[in-house]
Amino acid sequence: MQELIQGAVDTYYNSDFAEVKREDDAAKHNTQGIVYSKNGEHTRAIAAFNKAVKLDPHFAEAYYNRGRVYDSKGDYEKAIEDYCRAIKCNPKFAEAYNNRRNTYKKKGTAYKALRDYSIAIELAPQLTEAYSNRGTDALKEGSYDSAIRDYDKAIELRPQFPQFYNARGVAYEKDSEILAVLSRYKVAVGLEARVPKVSIYYGEGYYSEAELCAAIKDYSTAIDLKPDYPEAYLNLGRVHFKKGESDSAIKDYGTAIDLKSDYAEAYLNLGVAYDSRNAFDTALENYNITISLAPDLPTAYSHRGVAYLRKGKVKSAIEDYNIVLSLDPDYAEVYYKRGIAWLYVREWEKAKTDLIAAKDRGMAIMQTFYDDYRTAVTFEQKTGVHLPEDIAGLLIPQKGLAELEKETRLALALKYYKNGAISTGLAAQLVGISREAFWYLMGDYGLSLLELTEDLLAELKNASKTN
Repeated sequence: MQELIQGAVDTYYNSDFAEVKREDDAAKHNTQGIVYSKNGEHTRAIAAFNKAVKLDPHFAEAYYNRGRVYDSKGDYEKAIEDYCRAIKCNPKFAEAYNNRRNTYKKKGTAYKALRDYSIAIELAPQLTEAYSNRGTDALKEGSYDSAIRDYDKAIELRPQFPQFYNARGVAYEKDSEILAVLSRYKVAVGLEARVPKVSIYYGEGYYSEAELCAAIKDYSTAIDLKPDYPEAYLNLGRVHFKKGESDSAIKDYGTAIDLKSDYAEAYLNLGVAYDSRNAFDTALENYNITISLAPDLPTAYSHRGVAYLRKGKVKSAIEDYNIVLSLDPDYAEVYYKRGIAWLYVREWEKAKTDLIAAKDRGMAIMQTFYDDYRTAVTFEQKTGVHLPEDIAGLLIPQKGLAELEKETRLALALKYYKNGAISTGLAAQLVGISREAFWYLMGDYGLSLLELTEDLLAELKNASKTN
């Protein structure tokens, strides 16, 4: 948030000396409130701002400053009321719009005042924080191109601020997957005509090489500006891992841990890197540390379960998957993993139930099985387990790769629509069906048409015009 603002008192009543003195006193109380606030004396600061607005009910900056103090105290309702008062007194108060949106998000009502950052930017094009905040919103919504544009502007205004480069790196990294997948399936309809030159596959998905390189550049710049920045090292390591550079990734994760010894996510990623090199014991050591630091982190148990399974400890793997699903009952990937683990011990019905649960939650289980084992014969060679016909039917496309691609398209469309990265129209293109058909399909995967978003309402309206 910005600094508290001195501002100027209202001059509407300044026609006589008494009112001038009254407003001078209001300004003094506002100044005193700022001093108290900087010293952490919140109660005295609020009392001073109270006096300021009592003497001058049109003193926008005093309302804003009092709102800032309420904000820092966690009294978000009163903070929002004061930001609204400040805006009413001065409809061009950019900082008040910016902070009101911030506080709505902290209050858990992020759906309110959605345009406040944009209004702040229109009123004050040099307000760096508003660009950064709007970029963060776009990043969470899956609008990665919009996030990148906002971080571009924030960096232009404050080129020495490492956090902006780190955030833009995240946006590039996320964008790399979207671009690569859409390019791969040739459905980049409605997106910018920016096609990655090279698409690579490593680890958990497809990525655009160009975007990953841009992310590495941003994370590296953030580190150059702030060498003790553990989050940037973690992010840099993650991109190196996605590029298949596990040695660099391990080094980056190690640096992040050196800088932040209780960094659970860094230990988790370090475990994944060792796991990819079949160093299962070292991976397990790092997963155990992760769990000791963050016992409620589902992904830690999920990855540890994979390592246990690869070491032949099926019971331990299933126990970890059980913990994951107790923490997150809709974790589709873990239903699939537990289903595969049940196959190892020939618990056919349990395996079938879990695999269907994963599929019902939108996971492309055929694609995943194909990536892991390719064929039922390969699975049998690796595990010594012969798949029953009904389970083989769930995991192996009966019509070859065309059926596999169709399932994958659907899973990707649901994934990217759920996180807001693509519209229903583009999702339908990805699946290869009409947009109306996709709307009805949404209901089968927990995306109710009764909870219409603004985006979907607009699409419905446009569709009705064309019918």
